[in-house]
Amino acid sequence: MGEQPVAPSPIYRLVLAGDSGAGKSSFLLRLCRNEFRGDISSTLGVDFQVKELLVDGEQTTLQIWDTAGQERYRSLSCSYFRKAHGVLLLYDISSQSSFLSVRRWIEDIEVTGGIQRLPEEAGGAWHGGLVSTAR
Repeated sequence: MGEQPVAPSPIYRLVLAGDSGAGKSSFLLRLCRNEFRGDISSTLGVDFQVKELLVDGEQTTLQIWDTAGQERYRSLSCSYFRKAHGVLLLYDISSQSSFLSVRRWIEDIEVTGGIQRLPEEAGGAWHGGLVSTAR
């Protein structure tokens, strides 16, 4: 008879955030296309890629947003935190200022209210409304 319809795979929105030059675009290119290019220009505004993964035997889709790290795009970048299921903060290990800016990015994430911080006893990480913290 008729085949059972396949349930759509869940889609999770992940935002890459950090200062300009931290390697967000390079990370995204490597993750989604397994490529590395040393000549990537700065992101203007936002860009995104889709990565499909098999998690615990279930097809899952990540919609990964690469935000611009320049100060003039900061409010635009912050607007994406509200709709995100998670934020991955990146910094340049050769730049102290890039590392120190992580605290400000964390404050921006908390101000948007889209992602809540877990209690310290749970590791202090953030989770969005649809991300399960159960093991």
